[in-house]
Amino acid sequence: MFNLKIENINDYINSKLMKRYQISIDNLMGKINLKLLEGSDMMGWLDLVDSYDNHEIIQMHNKAREWKKMDIKYVLVIGIGGSYVGVRAVTDMCCGVFDDSTPQLIWVHNISSSYIVPLMKKLEHEKFAIIVISKSGTTLEPAISFRIFRELLQKNVGISKLHKYIVAITDKTKGTLHDFAKHRHITTFSIPDDVGGRFSTLTPVGMFVIILKGLDPLMILKGARQAIKDTSDNDISENTAFTYACYRHYFAMVKHLQIENFIVYDPSLQFVGEMWRQIFGESEGKEGKGIFPSLSLFTTDLHSMGQYLQQGTRNFFQTTLIVKKPKNDMLIKILDNNDKLKYLNNKSLDFINKKAFEGTIAAHTKVGQTNNFIIEIGRDDEYHFGYLFMWFAIAVTISGYLLKINPFNQPGVEQYKNNMFKLLGKKNFK
Repeated sequence: MFNLKIENINDYINSKLMKRYQISIDNLMGKINLKLLEGSDMMGWLDLVDSYDNHEIIQMHNKAREWKKMDIKYVLVIGIGGSYVGVRAVTDMCCGVFDDSTPQLIWVHNISSSYIVPLMKKLEHEKFAIIVISKSGTTLEPAISFRIFRELLQKNVGISKLHKYIVAITDKTKGTLHDFAKHRHITTFSIPDDVGGRFSTLTPVGMFVIILKGLDPLMILKGARQAIKDTSDNDISENTAFTYACYRHYFAMVKHLQIENFIVYDPSLQFVGEMWRQIFGESEGKEGKGIFPSLSLFTTDLHSMGQYLQQGTRNFFQTTLIVKKPKNDMLIKILDNNDKLKYLNNKSLDFINKKAFEGTIAAHTKVGQTNNFIIEIGRDDEYHFGYLFMWFAIAVTISGYLLKINPFNQPGVEQYKNNMFKLLGKKNFK
C-alpha cells in the first residue's frame, strides 16, 4: 500500500498551470522512451525488475550460505555514497536499527582515524568478512578502507584463505577493483554499466547484503515492479510520482521555496531519508538549480528544530514518510497516576507517535502555513522498500528533466576529488 497525500498543501497548482505541466510531462516521456534526453541511457534500474540475472541471485545465495557455514560474526560493508546509503536504508528499515543477528553488519563509510582505528582494534582477533563496493575501485575512501581491513583480515585468516572472506561488487569487465579481485580469485558480483551509484540498490550493491541478512530480494523486486506499474500513466492526476515532481518544480520555480524537509518518525527509517536526500540532492543540484534536501527525525528534532519549522523563514516545504502498521508496537499499561500519564493507559506507542505526527501536521500546515506532502506506506518491509526506492527514482527523473538538467550525472563531485588528489600528491588524476 502506497499513498501520496496532498490535502496539506496550501499552495495548490491551478488547473491552467497543471495543463501546462501535463504538456511538459507528455513531451518528456516521449523523449525518455526514445532515449533522446541527456542521461536517459542511464536508466537501467528500470529494467532490473523484469530482467534480473537469476543465475547471479543463485550465486549470491550460495555465497551467503557459505559465509554462514564459516560462522562469520561480522561483515564489513565498505562503500560510500550510493554504494552505502541505499544498502543501509533497506537493512535498517526491514531489520531494525538494533538488529544483532549473525552476521552483524559494520558500515565502513568514512576514513576518519577516530572511526577506523578503534574498529581495527575491535576486529583484531575476530573472524570477519568484507563486502567492498566500488564500480571503479579508485574512489579513495573505500579504496583506503579496503586496503586497511584486508591486510588485517589476512593476518587473521592467512593469505591462502583470504579470498574466501571477501566479496567485491564492481564493474563486470574492467577497473582496479575488478582486476584485483580476478587476480586474487575473489568472488565478484557486477554493477550494470547503465546504473549509477545512487540508483544501484536493486543491483548486487544492495541485493547481496539483503540476501546475507535473510531478507527476500524477490519481494523487493515485486514492490519496485508495482511502483513502475503504478507510475506508467502520464496523467499527473493519476501518477503520484509525476504529481510530486510537478509540485516540487512549482514550489522551486514559482513559489521560490529553496528547501524540502523530509521527515520520518522512526529511527529505522532515517536512512530511507538519507537515501531520498542523496537521490534528489545529487540528481538535481546542478547549474545553480535544485531544491536543498534536508532531513529530520521526529519527534526528536521537534525539540531542537520545531520552533524554526513552525515560525522561522518560510522558504521550505515538507514531506513526511509514515508507516501505517509498523512491525513492532506495544500497549502501555498504567494503573496509577504518579507521573500524570494515566490518560495514556491502553494506548500503543505507535498510536501516540501517530498523534504527534497528526498534531505536527496540523500545526505546520494551518498555523505555520507550510506545504506538507504525506507519503504513507503499509508496512516497513521489503516490498514497501522496493516500491519506495523505485518511486523516488522515477520522481527524481521527471523532477530533474523539468528543471532542464541531466538527473543522472554528478560533475560537481569531481572538483573536490581533483583538489584532494592534488593536495595528496597524486599525479595524472584527471
